[in-house]
Amino acid sequence: MNCALDRHQHFSQNDELHNSVIVKALTMRTYGISRIGFAALALILGTSALASEWKVELQGDVRGDITTYVRSVSDTPIKQFRGVVETPHAMVAALSVIDDISLCQQWIYNCQKARYHYTADGERLLWMMFDGVWPASDRDLVMKSVFLQEYPNGPVTVQSTGRQSAAPEQSDYVRIPMLDNSFYVEPLADGWTRITFTTHMNPGGLIPAWIANIVATDAPIRTLEGLKRMMNKEPFRDYTQSSPPAKLVEKHNLRFSTRDS
Repeated sequence: MNCALDRHQHFSQNDELHNSVIVKALTMRTYGISRIGFAALALILGTSALASEWKVELQGDVRGDITTYVRSVSDTPIKQFRGVVETPHAMVAALSVIDDISLCQQWIYNCQKARYHYTADGERLLWMMFDGVWPASDRDLVMKSVFLQEYPNGPVTVQSTGRQSAAPEQSDYVRIPMLDNSFYVEPLADGWTRITFTTHMNPGGLIPAWIANIVATDAPIRTLEGLKRMMNKEPFRDYTQSSPPAKLVEKHNLRFSTRDS
């Protein structure tokens, strides 16, 4: 129980630090993500400023359990969700799972499929399709994701922001009009990794708020459970901080102290 309380105190005290990391990372980096980066930043800081205090929804009992929180956000009946979990794997294991879109169906709740979509100006986005939760219809989502790291070996934020109009709508799907997601993945001193998943979305369509809130809290829990499960499989469970996958590091300009450095 104390572990769960410590996690709550940790993220409550570090919301401002988390935001400052994103500000610095986006300010320091200029390799083509500035526009979407600052749009994501505006959503993060705006949502934080207009939101109430986090309330515990599900309390984990032992280390490795998922602890979840919800809070109300101004101007919408749909609540914001946060889940926190610690795993005995290197942070690069979590980042590798998140980065590989071919795995989305295996760990993201109700994901049918995922593929890259390229806009007319060459921007690469992620286009995902989801099974609807009865009585809702199937949904699809177009989003931009960026990996942000302020300093070598430091935590990484995977920030995803919905781009509603960036791809043509499909007749069999209802487009999710708003998404603000982040995975904050941080290494711990004993070799474990803490993952903080924060999400707020509008599912679109004619879904009553009470149903949307059930989905908004249940789906992220299932997603975190799926992420934990994937991290425990090969090759992810064998990844270490000192030997991260080269493709992941190069793709997102991440910095880790390797055996050769």
